[in-house]
Amino acid sequence: MTAAVSDALHTVALSEWPAPAPGLVVSERDKGFHAVLTASPEAFSVVRALTRSVPTRYGPGPDLGETAELVVSELMGNAVRASTEGPVPLIVEVYATSPGIEVIVHDAVPGQPTRRDVALDSTEAMSGRGLHLLDLLTERWTVEPSPLGKQIRCHLGCLPS
Repeated sequence: MTAAVSDALHTVALSEWPAPAPGLVVSERDKGFHAVLTASPEAFSVVRALTRSVPTRYGPGPDLGETAELVVSELMGNAVRASTEGPVPLIVEVYATSPGIEVIVHDAVPGQPTRRDVALDSTEAMSGRGLHLLDLLTERWTVEPSPLGKQIRCHLGCLPS
């Protein structure tokens, strides 16, 4: 399913697709997409594939695709791990900007994300690297109120040629 979605993004507008996974509604927006989902491996796979394709489809180029995908994956996974109740609702927005990519993940987890004192290269830690990864992979990120609860907004700048 993921390969078909990834290939389809380059030939078919998002608005022409049927729902690509249970619990997922995707709509094309100006230079990106908006996805409303209930957390599941299938929905996460489709959202990661769509995220990876935005830089190529809308302008900044493929260099940011993998980084944007990693950021989206980290934010979605953190929301699921921090949720005390299921199913976990999320909204994911990814847009090409000038010059870069804007990633926004809305979740219903109360409170602010917590930074843990874990080294990125720790071989023993099972978690706690998320905010350090955002610092490393993005130019800037913020946490803001959202109708769902909160949103984490990240800007990824274009990589030098």
